[in-house]
Amino acid sequence: MTILYDSKNTIQIILRRKGSVWKQVVPFCLLTVGISIGIYYFENTYGHDSENDENNLHITFDDAGHKMLATMVAYLVVSRVNAAYCRFWEARTLLSHALFSARQFSVNTVIFTNQDLSERANEWRFEMRQGILELLSASLDALQDEDFHKDRKLKYLESTDTRKGYTASITQISHQLQDMIVQQKDYLEKPMLIQKELKLHESISDFMTDINELAKISATPYPFPTTQMTRILLFVWMFTLPFALVNNAEDQYSTPILMFFITYGFFGLEFVAIELDDPFGTDPNDLEMSKLSTQIIDGINRDITDEGSISDYVISFLGGVSGK
Repeated sequence: MTILYDSKNTIQIILRRKGSVWKQVVPFCLLTVGISIGIYYFENTYGHDSENDENNLHITFDDAGHKMLATMVAYLVVSRVNAAYCRFWEARTLLSHALFSARQFSVNTVIFTNQDLSERANEWRFEMRQGILELLSASLDALQDEDFHKDRKLKYLESTDTRKGYTASITQISHQLQDMIVQQKDYLEKPMLIQKELKLHESISDFMTDINELAKISATPYPFPTTQMTRILLFVWMFTLPFALVNNAEDQYSTPILMFFITYGFFGLEFVAIELDDPFGTDPNDLEMSKLSTQIIDGINRDITDEGSISDYVISFLGGVSGK
């Protein structure tokens, strides 16, 4: 599901927990705060012996190195978030286009055959409706399947998932549907023109192209070396930063407070990237695949009835259009 919110309501945005990364980030924030307090306590207990300076123990150090490393860490973290954000919106665009292609297929099927109300035409339209609905359901189920997310292999587009009641793979379903389009001349009293038939094929082709692109996004994670480097440098920099900040601290409160918000900022962005990495599923910030597909399925069912006939709603609409 996708979290909806009012961008003008600042208080609601700050306090909202659902869809937030607070739950994942706060433990790290508290940990760095605790480390800061412990370092400050150690320095004041064992590092300031004015009578015998040789016995002083210092575990803090200058922050010059951390200043340089901060630039690299910030670049890596922000780049990762930006890449995840781009993947998320690319997936959203492809999903919208795929659903539009499925809906357009149904609309064109009705428009191209609205003059033929014979039993054979109804039978053909019913097969078209069932085919596109099965193709749509099988495709979205595959994208949200946990095994697909674990294996990250495109073979799921070619496999048959009998557990969910599909007797053919997604590719096979699309081929069967296209074959049924070609058979329109055996069902319709007046076969469609080749241009109209090609338009139906184009909708199926566009749908499959978008589904394959969506599967590619899900099957191809963010490059591991970059993720590994970002994570290592982030952890090393964050958990050694208190040693540098306490070295210049003038009081016991500034460093823990500063560390809390620094940790929230950097670790928060990393967890945002993790959240957006895979936009398919049922997590709070995943795409609303079920909700969006339900609207398209309802529209397809509204176009063509269970008997394969054109619904009264569409007939009245087409009548109004032709009347104009």
